[in-house]
Order: sequence, then C-alpha cells, then structure tokens
Amino acid sequence: MSTKQNNLRARTPLLAAIAISTSLIAPEAIAQQFAIEEITVTARKRSESLLEVPLAITAFTETELERQGINALEDLAQWTPSLQFQDVNGAFQNPAIRGLTQTDQSSPQGNVGVFIDGVYLNNRSGLEFGLLDLQRIEVVKGPQSALYGRNTFGGAINYVTKKPTLGEFGGRIEGTVGTRDRHSFASNVNIPIGDAVSVQLFGGFSEFDGTIPNVRSGEFLGGWTKRDVFGAKIYAEPTENTRITLFAARNEVDNETPALALSQAASNNCGSKTVGRGGAQRLTLFCGEHTRATEVNLSQGAQGLIGATDLYYAKLEHDFDFATLTALASHTDSGFTLQVDTAAFPFAINIPFFIPGLSVQSLIDASTPKGDAESYEVRLASSEDSAIGWTIGGFHYNSFDIDTLGVYFLPLGQPNGKAVPFFERQRVVRTKATSIFGSVDYDISDQLTASVELRYTDEKLTLINSKSGEEQGFDFFAPRFTIDYQASDDQLFYANAGRGVKTGGFNSNVAEGLAERTFGEETNWTFEVGSKSTLFDGRMVATVSAWYVDWKDLQVQTAVANSPVSAVQNFGKARSIGIEVDTSVNITEDFVVRAAVAVMDPKYMSGFIEGEATAACGAFVNTIITTPGCSADVGGNTISRTSDFQASISGTYTVPEIFQTAYDMYIRGDFSHEAAKFDTGLNFASQGAINLANARIGFVNENNLEIAFWVDNVFDKSWNRRVTSVPYTAEGAPNSGVVQYRVYPGDTRTVGIDIRLNF
Repeated sequence: MSTKQNNLRARTPLLAAIAISTSLIAPEAIAQQFAIEEITVTARKRSESLLEVPLAITAFTETELERQGINALEDLAQWTPSLQFQDVNGAFQNPAIRGLTQTDQSSPQGNVGVFIDGVYLNNRSGLEFGLLDLQRIEVVKGPQSALYGRNTFGGAINYVTKKPTLGEFGGRIEGTVGTRDRHSFASNVNIPIGDAVSVQLFGGFSEFDGTIPNVRSGEFLGGWTKRDVFGAKIYAEPTENTRITLFAARNEVDNETPALALSQAASNNCGSKTVGRGGAQRLTLFCGEHTRATEVNLSQGAQGLIGATDLYYAKLEHDFDFATLTALASHTDSGFTLQVDTAAFPFAINIPFFIPGLSVQSLIDASTPKGDAESYEVRLASSEDSAIGWTIGGFHYNSFDIDTLGVYFLPLGQPNGKAVPFFERQRVVRTKATSIFGSVDYDISDQLTASVELRYTDEKLTLINSKSGEEQGFDFFAPRFTIDYQASDDQLFYANAGRGVKTGGFNSNVAEGLAERTFGEETNWTFEVGSKSTLFDGRMVATVSAWYVDWKDLQVQTAVANSPVSAVQNFGKARSIGIEVDTSVNITEDFVVRAAVAVMDPKYMSGFIEGEATAACGAFVNTIITTPGCSADVGGNTISRTSDFQASISGTYTVPEIFQTAYDMYIRGDFSHEAAKFDTGLNFASQGAINLANARIGFVNENNLEIAFWVDNVFDKSWNRRVTSVPYTAEGAPNSGVVQYRVYPGDTRTVGIDIRLNF
C-alpha cells in the first residue's frame, strides 16, 4: 500500500470511529469525548485499521468480549450479523456464515475455519478456547481460501491472543461466581526479562452444573465439570527489526452429557404413511414448530465431550528495507470422546430392539478421538511505503485425523451391560497440502485501489484404514479480486469476488470399489459490495455489505443404491443472497448504542435432493412406506439449519464518579433475535426463534478494579439450541421412513458476579 494512500486513510476522524463500528466503547473511554482507540485487525495477514479493509469483518475487543459475555462460539454468533452456530455438546461444531451451513454434519472439515493467531484448528470438537487470554476476535465473512487456505469455505474466525509487553510487569486476576454452581478463575502475568524479552503466563478453570433438569438423576445437565486452559507466550525483540513469538497452550474439556429430549413417533403429523413397529400405522415426519424442552430424561451412564487440545507455534518476523519476512511453524494435537443417550426415556432398557437380545436403549459416539496437524508458512510482504503493495508466500500442511461415528444398543434389561455396536464408521485420513500464494495492491489513483489475491493448492488425502490405502488428489486455484474507492476521509466503498474451495473425502462405511466410496470438492463464488461510513463528526459509524453466493457440487448425504446406508456425495446447487448492517452511535457522551441486522435468503436450487428426506418420502431402498406424502426434491426451499434474519441491539450508559466516588458505573443491556431454522431442507419443521436478553451493571475504579453483576437470559426464555432429525430405528427406520427428532434445549436464566483486577 502506498504512502499517499496510507496518509489519506489515516485521517483522525476515520480512526476515531473505528472502534465504534465494531464494538461498544468501554465506560472509561466514553467520558473522554469520543477519544476512541483505533482497532487494528490482521484479517489480510497484515496490520490494518478496520475501516481500511475492503471486507466484511466483525471484530470484538477484549473489553467487549468481557462485558458482552462472549465465552464461546455460540455467544459470538449471537452478536455477529450473518454468523450462526450449532453443535452437539461441543462435538461437530458448526459455525456457518451467510447461510453456507454444514450440509454434511458429520464431515471432519468445516465450512468456516477457526484459527488461533492464524493457526488452524483441525478438530471440529476442539474449537472452544473461552478462557484463553484474548486481545480480540475477528470474524471475516466470505471465502478466505486465497490467504488462509483450506477450510475457509464460507469465512474465517481468528482468536487473537494478547502480546506480552516488553519492559513492564503486570497482569490480571479475574473470577466469576454464579447460579447453578457456576464458578471460574483466570489469571495472567507479564514478566519482563531485560528490555528485549517478556514472558506471559496464563491459565484458568471453569465449572458449571448446567440449567436443564434431568428428571432421572435429579441433577442439571448442559454444563461442564472442567473447562481449563493454561499456557505461556514468549515475545522477544532481539534486534530493532526482528520479532520472535513462542506460544504453547492446552485446553481441557469435560462436559456433562448433552441435554436432549426426543420426540416419539406418535408426535409425527405429516409426511408419508408407513408401517411402524408391531404393524402400527405411522406418519414419517413432524410439521410445525418443535416444542421447547424444559426438562430431559437421560441415562446417567452417558458422558459428554471429554478431551483436550494442545497448540504450539513459533513465529519469526524480520523487517528488511523493502519488505517484512514472516515464518510461522505450528503443531496441534487433540483427542475427544463422547457418548450420548439417544433413547431418552427410562423404560428403553426393557423394550426389545428388532435385533434379538438388545433393547432400544441407544448411545451414539460422535467424537473425533484423534486429530493432529502441523503447518509451516513463509511469506514476504512489501513495506508500507512501496509504490505497489505485494505479498508472496508458501504453505505446507500435514494432518492425521480419526473421525468416528457409532451407534450402540444396550442388552435388554441390563442398564449396566456392555453396549453392542449397531453401526460404526471410522475414517482415518492423512492429509498433505502444499500451497503457494500471493497478492498485489495497486493504487490506480489517490482514491482508487485494485488488488488481486491468488492461491494454488496441491492436496492429497490417504484413507489409512483401508486395505489398499486409497488416495485422492485435489489441486485448485482460489483467487479473490477487490476494488475499493475512498470517496472521502469518512467514506469507503468496495467490491470483491472470491472463490472458496472445500476438498472431498472418503465414505468409509461404503465398500471399496463402489463409486460412492469417495466424494469430490465443493466450490462457491462469492460476490460482495459494501461501504464503511463515519457520520456526524465521528459520533456514528455504519458498515453495510451485500452479497451473492453461487454454491456448486454440495457435499450431501445421499442413499446408496441397493444398500441400507447413506454416503456423502456431490450433488446440486444452492445460492445465498443477503445484506447486513452494523451501526453504532454515541447518543450522548455517556450513552452508546449499537445495532446490527442481517437479512439472508439461502436457497437450494431447482432439482436439489435432500438426502435426509429420501427415506421419509419413500425414495429409499427396500422402503415399506405405503403412501408417499412428500418429495425429497427441495429446490427453492431454504437451506436447512440456517436462519433468514438476525438482529441485535446493545446499549451502555455510564455514570462517571457515581456518588462522588472514584468509581464509574455502567449499565448495559443486550438483546438478540434469530429467526427460526428448519431442521431439514423439506422446511416442514422448525426449531423456533431465539430471543435472548442479557443485562450487566458494573463498577470500575481508577485502580483498574472492576466488579460487575450480570444476568444472562434475563426473562428466562425457553429456546432450542438445536433440533436434529434422525431415523427412528425403534420404528423400523430407515426402511419405514419414520423420523425422530432430537431437541437440544438452550440455557435458562443464570445470574452471577464478575470481579476483575488489572495490575
């Protein structure tokens, strides 16, 4: 980027508005007449002021993360327009941006890449680092394959950890106590070693009973007995032009069994007519809004997600006169187990399954028992005063992943008996990928800039647990083209087009030699236009982006001919159209309001076949459906597990030196709304809308002590975190087509106190 462009974009009014555009102002800053700190992001792998970046980005600062109670991806999605999130008690975590949801829910690859300081987390069960000592979180919308590589098909989420401070001793201690035995403690300390090296040590633990009553045990579910993080970060500047960072962290998780309720076949009210268990006449599907479960009835023998993730990286940066060299080497290692009660009623152990000797008491294992990866990246980026900005680099990635999905049934009348496998699928895959990438920025004029980013990737997948060591190879280009126009100091317009690529894989439950044994890559082209505006002398900022996504060769579950199993195959097209607006305004010197909204229309294109509906609609092999009542062709319908509308509003009011003391008081309220999601592409049933309100009152003194009282889900609303449709095996599915629904209720109201001291 040229000097003249930097000078144009670095004017005071623009920088003063940057923080307003993405987060509410800390109470300490509000009283300083809009002296807003500049927010710098690294979404394009270089440090830039947020409003300079011609991309849709939502960023949350450290203060905002704390005061908005963002401790997990689910919380992040509440306040980020066009970001949605679902998981199963930590497993199969599925962040989705702009309606590009995970059509194959069990895939080891996600549609949104999650990173820590630019290091990719390759295990979808290990994406949460709630107690990590964070400086900010960046959510970058649209495909980021050109710079980030694989698994950024719909966007990227980057956790940015704090950098140790040279020459200063300091730190933070914080604790939380709340209802349902919620308590946590976290701390970090910055230790200088001379003037050129600092070590930051951090750690924390958290426990929570959960809020959903389990009537069988008399306890609560949905919480955790352990969410611990600890590690260290070393930062050194051995010379004026050289920076070295070393990082190591471990995240341990021991969740309670997920709270879920199951519908019975008698609740189904639409779909096809079929013959269920014992010859009973059944309907295959449910139409309408699912009930919001307020309690569950689950086996005490099941377990939630248990495991750990270790992450290490080393980073070297060196400034030459003409460019900066960056080298990054990383290693991640993770492993998890999970066992969920999918029968969810106490008499299941005494009801015979259709296999002699077994009951309908079922358990499911949907974990990733092992995932490790190492990556190496080297890039050279031009200095800021170059006439033409450019970046060139190389990347190598090597991973080993075990992906498990198993269904088990307990022996009839033996609640403590050994679970017997009914279905097991395990993929053991080695992935090796090598990429070269680069970008060029050219100032056409003082106001107009064009840029091109391009990445070429050569990737090979090997199925280790096959007789012949099957392989698949993928090579592809992922470009992005951008043009931005700085109309004035306070107005930026931009347009870009980018290609996202998600490579294929293996169906290990399909016999070798069949065409369905493998599936290929899916792609999208995303076209985006947007603006970033500063108004009313910096008192208001509005960011607007609109997009169109052309999504092809979706990886979806489909039936396998002459077989009772399903497999992932590439099929059909989809598209997403939408617009999002994020605006913040200083109503007065002490009153700040932020509002965000996203309106989306993600649709399957004509002729798309919904694999999850083939059995229920009578299109399955060996079906016993008597009267088909639906079609698996869902062209024109809304993409499953996506919402077409999101909105949030937050307000913070500060009272300086309350009661003439050294304390400032702030009062904060947050409200978020997410429209209902359909559980399948049939659009017959929805999980219901989500409306949540939070509140916080805090006191901050000049010695950096903060005490805050908070309430999450103020009005104690019942809501469904997720609804998943599954074949009801107790009623002869998949042949009968009868579907059962797992309803995962969300947390009810919790109340607590935070105490935080910076020193």
